[in-house]
Amino acid sequence: MPKAYSNKNLVFDTSSIISISMNSLLNILGLLKKKFRGEFLISKKVKEELVNRPMKGKKFKLEALQILKEINSDVLKIYGGNLRNKSLEVLKVANRVFRADDYIKILDLAEVESLVIANELNGTYVVDERTMRMLVEDVRGLKRLLEKKLKRRVLVNENNLKLFREKIKDIKIIRSVELGYVAYSLGLLKELDGRYKKELLDGLLWGLKLRGCAISSEEIRKIEAL
Repeated sequence: MPKAYSNKNLVFDTSSIISISMNSLLNILGLLKKKFRGEFLISKKVKEELVNRPMKGKKFKLEALQILKEINSDVLKIYGGNLRNKSLEVLKVANRVFRADDYIKILDLAEVESLVIANELNGTYVVDERTMRMLVEDVRGLKRLLEKKLKRRVLVNENNLKLFREKIKDIKIIRSVELGYVAYSLGLLKELDGRYKKELLDGLLWGLKLRGCAISSEEIRKIEAL
């Protein structure tokens, strides 16, 4: 592991930053970073998706500028290592785990780059996309989900699944909701607190769910009951 990093690093995928941004929560990243005492990292490909590409259009230019501010202030840092070859290897294997008539493409390069960086640094991967999380944590559940979506039988290539797991070992994954709950628990949202503390947590979790984070209503109820 490079000396510049620690196992308290968080590596963000595009999806998690979008969820945080769309809920006007980018300001909590700097506060959380001080608590984690590690780096908050994104890959070059994720920066391209979050900043470079939307800056060329109109619809998400404001969000791109807000995210760029977090990058320029070093709250979010761009990982400088070169893991592209390994990322391409993992991407190829991951997209050959499931098959119907042909192999089913389930991941893109930005997601996999972030996964590989987190794995390389022994850090935590922050991703809101359900497919990535299920591939790592619940392959059989993802198989059922694909079958329901495609309305056909899906096969698992066990050799490719084994190869994927060999390349990506013991990776810890969290979502923006877990980060949001930590921020709430630490009082980092106290300016929105006051008499509406219970409503704040409910609004936070549902806001993240409705703007991109894959979390069920049952999971929200369990978090609120903690």
